[in-house]
Amino acid sequence: MTVNHVPEAPQSASGDYAWLGAEPGSVADQLYMSAADEWNQAINSRFVNEMLDDTLPESILKSYLIQDFKFFNQGIMAHAIELAPRQETKDNSEQTPANREYCEYLTKLVQGTWEELITALCCMEWIYLAWAKRTIDAGVIQQIPAHKGWVDLHEGDHFRAWTGRLIALVNEYASVDGSEAEVFRTIVHLERRFFDDSYPQE
Repeated sequence: MTVNHVPEAPQSASGDYAWLGAEPGSVADQLYMSAADEWNQAINSRFVNEMLDDTLPESILKSYLIQDFKFFNQGIMAHAIELAPRQETKDNSEQTPANREYCEYLTKLVQGTWEELITALCCMEWIYLAWAKRTIDAGVIQQIPAHKGWVDLHEGDHFRAWTGRLIALVNEYASVDGSEAEVFRTIVHLERRFFDDSYPQE
């Protein structure tokens, strides 16, 4: 199989996402720049690089998706699954440390302010758009359906519009001087660790 390499994203710069509403100097842009180093580590992580290059081992993708499912199935969703009348199999694998820490953080965060919550949601979606955008910028289409499907889910007009709306809300309601700044940096940190924990930990 021929590998079409997707170059890593360059170092973050103010105005990178002006086209999405994060104009230079805006609240969203300042939050983005405050987490620039770890943001780049996340969107250029080994996991993302291997997925975009179609070299990600199936076992690692499976591990990631299981953890992503566990992350999603917290709270009401988890309870609903437990009560479901038909449940043929049950995954007994444990959460990775990053997944567990992420879920614990979000459990506390939902007790916070609207500004903190919208900042967290914006960051989650924005960083996924950022890594998926790398392959669009490179003009590379993944040949492995699972990889292409994951990219397609996080790129395109609808996802860009959704992320742009979240950025607009952050610009309107959040503050770089408030607790939202720490929320943004924490989400970036946890997203990076979530990717890294897809691999066996020594």
